[in-house]
Amino acid sequence: MPNPPKAARLPLFFDPAGLQADLALLGATEWVAHFNTQFFTGDWSGAALRSAAGSGNPLYGDTTHSDFADTLLLQHCQHLHAVVETFQCPLRSVRLLRLTAGSVIREHRDYDLGYDLGEVRIHVPVITNPGVEFYLDNRRIIMREGECWYLDLNLSHRVQNLGSTDRVHLVIDCQLNDWLRTLIASGTPSEGGESGYEPFRRLVLNDTTLQAQLVCLTDRAAFIARTVELGRQRGFRFEPSDVEGAIQAARRTWMERWIV
Repeated sequence: MPNPPKAARLPLFFDPAGLQADLALLGATEWVAHFNTQFFTGDWSGAALRSAAGSGNPLYGDTTHSDFADTLLLQHCQHLHAVVETFQCPLRSVRLLRLTAGSVIREHRDYDLGYDLGEVRIHVPVITNPGVEFYLDNRRIIMREGECWYLDLNLSHRVQNLGSTDRVHLVIDCQLNDWLRTLIASGTPSEGGESGYEPFRRLVLNDTTLQAQLVCLTDRAAFIARTVELGRQRGFRFEPSDVEGAIQAARRTWMERWIV
């Protein structure tokens, strides 16, 4: 598979009710704050189901470790255990990751993951809501409960939970083998959709009055805040992170075009 998709829904489906029943078994002490504190605002936490032997942080999928083992928690969660057992490939870190309502994961890249690098990350939504917005390479990917997704997280990605309930995904780090390559190749690729900011951006490009209100703002934070304000005045729904994501995407495009 020379050119895998950026994102693909895999031909696997897991009963959300069973996964949610296992999730209900977890107590408050099972959840650990995510270690990448500079990458998020709000509450992003996880529960380790498979972790590296000797790792100081059970959530950290440390690539320097070769020995990974199931945790006691996974052994007590029969439905989650069945999902993990489905994957006929070497497994590394397996976690439940929870993003609470109103929380945001800022744009970042996972440089140690990639099809070409031999290790990929699979997502299975356990609980989600329509207000969850996941963007991969500035395109929105909608993942529903029980679905199974391959995502190229070496690309820039971000998440914002604009809903009123938590978003919890089962996240499985896998080493590529022929079974997994075949599974990804048989998936349904997704190009994703545009953010809510894009229609407003097109409006601004054709409206000199709006342009005049923004072009004078040289401070980045002020520009983003004013853009959100003007958009909402005209009925467009988007967040500051959408504007920031578009700025970053434009910067990457410029660099790819002009810098060798």
